[in-house]
Amino acid sequence: MLLNLSQGKKPLSQEEKRVAALFGPHTNPSDFKNAAFNIRCQTGIKEQFKAGLIRSGTVIDEFKRIFRSYGLPVDLIYLPCVESSYNFSAYSKFGAAGIWQFTHSTGRQYMKIGYVVDERRDPYISTDAAARLLKKNYAELKEWPLAITAYNHGRAGMMRAKKSKGSYEKIFKSYSSRSFKFASRNFYPEFMAARIVAKNPKKYFGNIVLKKPVTFQVLKTKGYLPVKELSNTLNISIRDIQTLNPSLRKPVFNAQKYIPKGFSLKLPKTLTIPNINKRLAALYQDRQKPSRFHRVQKGDTAGSIARLHSVKLQDLTFANGLNQRATIYIGQNLRIPVKNEIIIARNEPKTAISQKNIRKKIMAKKGAVEKKIPKSISEPLAQEVKDRDYINPNIVTSNLKVFQTYSKGNLIIGMIKVETEETLGHYADWLQIPTQAIRALNGFKYGTPISIDQKVKIPMKKKTILEFEEQRYEFHKEIEEDFFESFLIQGTDIYVVKNGDNIWNLCLNELEIPFWLLRKYNPEMNFNSLQPMQKIKYPIVAKLKIPI
Repeated sequence: MLLNLSQGKKPLSQEEKRVAALFGPHTNPSDFKNAAFNIRCQTGIKEQFKAGLIRSGTVIDEFKRIFRSYGLPVDLIYLPCVESSYNFSAYSKFGAAGIWQFTHSTGRQYMKIGYVVDERRDPYISTDAAARLLKKNYAELKEWPLAITAYNHGRAGMMRAKKSKGSYEKIFKSYSSRSFKFASRNFYPEFMAARIVAKNPKKYFGNIVLKKPVTFQVLKTKGYLPVKELSNTLNISIRDIQTLNPSLRKPVFNAQKYIPKGFSLKLPKTLTIPNINKRLAALYQDRQKPSRFHRVQKGDTAGSIARLHSVKLQDLTFANGLNQRATIYIGQNLRIPVKNEIIIARNEPKTAISQKNIRKKIMAKKGAVEKKIPKSISEPLAQEVKDRDYINPNIVTSNLKVFQTYSKGNLIIGMIKVETEETLGHYADWLQIPTQAIRALNGFKYGTPISIDQKVKIPMKKKTILEFEEQRYEFHKEIEEDFFESFLIQGTDIYVVKNGDNIWNLCLNELEIPFWLLRKYNPEMNFNSLQPMQKIKYPIVAKLKIPI
């Protein structure tokens, strides 16, 4: 219709007349043409939206209660229709998780996010967090279009936009910045559209039946719990425990970790809480299982590492997805399996993955494919990585060791190099000290960012070096495990750096991959100083299509 109008044709049908009238009497043909090319269409949204709406029935009533308790508009519960279509296991390339798509940095302000528990994946906890975030957005921005747009673009970014343009309408029409693009500009209109559809399901989808709310009771754990023994003692399937407690990560269910002490464990209402407490009393453990890792050095073999840490070579091989020769590479951080861990053999990744192999990968996740255990494993020496097309998704390659220590009075000072995704706040959390203590030790001014490979001094007051390295490893391992649960590498390509490029814009807008993954393929590159015509190898990423 718009293209016809742009050619000077008179509107004939009622709909054509309605569309033409929206533009007013003084519209130029070029205005209609521009409007035609501004229309965007994405297929499959109706089915996806409908499925999400049906899923929302399990939680929607509780979500309304949570938002009312904060004095917020109840219609804000339809934001997940835009963020994730109420997909409880949603995960983005840049690490946003759960139905509210909280990133690591925002999520950790409101929730616990770690290797054992990620509360972003719990629909009730993350909804409470979303309500608090939206309430704070509104308190600072004073109007809902801005507060809702800030959910996507960030509160600080919208404060800058408001200072520049004033009203939401002016921001929408004319505000421009490096990061305020199509997604942020259209986030509020998308929410409004989603809200209309979600509140009128019969009009758009016919008669649909929402899923019924899930009923459960909550038990606060008094110690560390092994999930298999919990399942056997209470006669509850591990699948049911996992479904009711989506914030518990996979290491809990493969016996690599325990359910943590103080965790609010959701259980079916088949037994009373006193009865459950009585049955679980003998199961509680005093401490969590450790996360040990070994950074591969020149001269290492998989066998020598296994013997050093008193584990079976076969278990080490399977835990890290090594090939049948147990080939290892210098700089890899091999995870050391723990006692009684359920180790599922992982297929070694390939550079380009066919559809057949993708299906195998998905089947393997469901337990349908099992790798044959080799009768004997040779022990080649650790190799230098020559082919950067080869990346083993089961292995973290960041340098996570404290590379130097010295004493300053009674205080031990450690030296580390900054890795991707890390902040001073992370170091402070892992060391259980104020961030200011690290700033003071290094002479950093407040608000000054740290950069990749920068050397940072850390005071070892409350934590040992081993404990710090363990938490640092778990942080990176969690990010990488989550990513490769949802995405796979299909191959690589080369990007040639242009004038004005910086690494954050490249990752976010050009290559659409996280920085940590790009660094895996270019470990020697100085990303703090990119040069025009410099070549960067980057992976081509595809979404794994696993049924919700």
